[in-house]
Amino acid sequence: MDKNSFIKRVDFNDESIISNIYNKIKLAKKTGIDVYTNEFYTPNIWNKIENMQSELGINVYSYGIFEDAERRMLLFSFYEDIKNYPLDLLRIQLNSKFSKPCHRDFLGALMSLGIKRQKFGDLILKKNEECYLACSSDISEYVTSNFTSVGKANCSLDILDLGISKIPNYNFNTLSLNVSSMRIDCIVSSLCNISRSKGEALVKKGKVQVDYFETLRKDKIIEDTSTVIVQGYGKFKLAGKIGNTGKGRIKLLIKKFS
Repeated sequence: MDKNSFIKRVDFNDESIISNIYNKIKLAKKTGIDVYTNEFYTPNIWNKIENMQSELGINVYSYGIFEDAERRMLLFSFYEDIKNYPLDLLRIQLNSKFSKPCHRDFLGALMSLGIKRQKFGDLILKKNEECYLACSSDISEYVTSNFTSVGKANCSLDILDLGISKIPNYNFNTLSLNVSSMRIDCIVSSLCNISRSKGEALVKKGKVQVDYFETLRKDKIIEDTSTVIVQGYGKFKLAGKIGNTGKGRIKLLIKKFS
């Protein structure tokens, strides 16, 4: 598969990112050695590339430390999946029990260091006092040396040993929903338990993301494995269709991030 065909198949708005991934695939095939990316990608990238591995002629693996990780690094290899990825697990601990920052606060503090988002994987909060995050190993020392606070709360940060540390997992609330179609306005109204018109309004106002990209089309058809983020309502992972109702409505399994 040539580069242009690869870029079109992945269909991502920043073609330079996909071009860099293609170059790593070519390097792995040319040298026969394992080649890792040093950036994290969302499911609309890594999942597509994993599904293309037979056409690419090389094994494609993804890893983001956490079970159910959304953002993952990629490995291209002719061998079995060896999880020697260039990443670290960082733990941020707040020194104040009175401050209760949210996911956005932790991410904003990290981004203020001048590092692009792709260098960080998922962030998992535990009781708003600890935050665990996957981080590209080429910047982890810089982060540990320069990350000192979240908002007004001071914090400490350390690199955990993946071999012996207990890795936290996401907490999900699992539910099933019946929807009339896979249109985004229909999905949003069901996820948020609001009227169809209010769901449409959220989409039109740019308050809905599908697989981490804003969508403004209310009639957009989404996949049953998409991640949907609705501002003010939460983040939802569609975990597939589980059947149909007697009236022909689609039954979906939903995981809501908590």
